[in-house]
Amino acid sequence: MQLGTTLRLGQSGPVQLEPDLWDLAVFFVGWSAGWLLLSRTRPLPAVVPIRRPVPIAVVVPARDEADVLADLLEPLVDQLRSGDELVVVDDHSADETAAVAARCGARVVASAPLPPGWLGKPHACWTGANATTAANLVFIDADVRPAPDLLDRLRVTLRADAVVSVQPWHATVRFTEQASVLCNVVALMGSGAFSVLGDRIETTVAFGPVLAVPRATYERVGGHADARIRQMHTEDIGLAQAVGRSQLFTGRPDTTFRMYPLGLRQTVRGWTRSIATGARSTRWWLAVATLAWIWSLAGGWLATPIVYPLSALQVWVLGRRAASIHPATAIAYPIAVAVLIVVFVRSAVAVVLRREVEWKGRRVDAR
Repeated sequence: MQLGTTLRLGQSGPVQLEPDLWDLAVFFVGWSAGWLLLSRTRPLPAVVPIRRPVPIAVVVPARDEADVLADLLEPLVDQLRSGDELVVVDDHSADETAAVAARCGARVVASAPLPPGWLGKPHACWTGANATTAANLVFIDADVRPAPDLLDRLRVTLRADAVVSVQPWHATVRFTEQASVLCNVVALMGSGAFSVLGDRIETTVAFGPVLAVPRATYERVGGHADARIRQMHTEDIGLAQAVGRSQLFTGRPDTTFRMYPLGLRQTVRGWTRSIATGARSTRWWLAVATLAWIWSLAGGWLATPIVYPLSALQVWVLGRRAASIHPATAIAYPIAVAVLIVVFVRSAVAVVLRREVEWKGRRVDAR
């Protein structure tokens, strides 16, 4: 965008500032794209009476999660039905993860030494799947705070030809967590499932925090042991692509997570692992539309300052669909835009240059 404020002389002589119509048009294209890309949230369907519930096996891959694990397991134990299984795979934790899991009523399975060609989370998920027998599999990250009926809602939503996945609502506490809110928004936008087109878009992406799949389907595609999936830090996307279809839902308001509570450094590292890889799995036209929206946020207020309140309002509304957001964060949204750009550039550089990133004491290929 060129600077879009022009100087004109009014009839009475004083100089007046008028916005450039071209810049306004470009801004409104991107701004409108934002509303279309995240036009709705989509919670899991409400529970219907279940006479003979099909058993599910809940697998929780956990590495150094002692501080948060109880907040996941205690609500899950209350949701288990006859035949259900709850397994925590202790992925070589250095803290009390195993003890906390056992105390909360989960069966603890120790992950074997990491074989060559595997990443930690896919291996932990595969270990947990092999340690269970129920007809359906549900993989849940340790930092998720589940709805009181999450398992039953997943149980009735599962279908043989798709992966069911839920992106929890991001509960932010510190300002450094709020600064990454646009990363959450972009993750929802890029899937296409929450756009104005809705179910008319067939998706093959998924969200790692909550993922469910029938065991027969999982085994048919090779599960996490598939030669490609076992090496992916975005193993959720890999599994959805292997199955060929996914059904995506949002967790708001009752299934939440707190992603990176330790500060900005952890936030940047965490998103660097995945955001560029996720962009590579996004349909090109969704990626273009998302880029147009980001461009409206990044350049619109610089080219035409009069549009600043419109973008702040949009960040507030769309941000609340993905995460908890303070009004001050929306007002100061250029900071969140800067964080998003830094994270994406770091992630893209790591992918293009085939660099490794560090996560939980392990080196991970950014691809």
